[in-house]
Amino acid sequence: MLANEPRAAVILDEIHAALLLRDYAVLADLTKSLEEALAQPAQKLDAAALAVIRGKADRNAATLIAVQRGIRAAVRRIAEIRSVSNGLVTYDRSGLRQQSVSKGLAQRL
Repeated sequence: MLANEPRAAVILDEIHAALLLRDYAVLADLTKSLEEALAQPAQKLDAAALAVIRGKADRNAATLIAVQRGIRAAVRRIAEIRSVSNGLVTYDRSGLRQQSVSKGLAQRL
């Protein structure tokens, strides 16, 4: 953190740290604080300060995309596990999905 760093840049750092720590519960409060910091008309932001804020916002956007991909992968994996518990799924020669093993057999495995 720089001595003259705008409050918005500091909050963006806090958001990034929360994302890396997977502390998603604090994001709502931090987002509200960020909106308030950016809405202050008395705050004078020069081009350098805006560049710092933009850089940190871009970094956070990339981090959020990675978090989103991770969550989607976890949801897909959970769905795969659930589908296996419902029975073995196979595909015919034309690529159509077929339920080939009964639920009872899948539970024995």
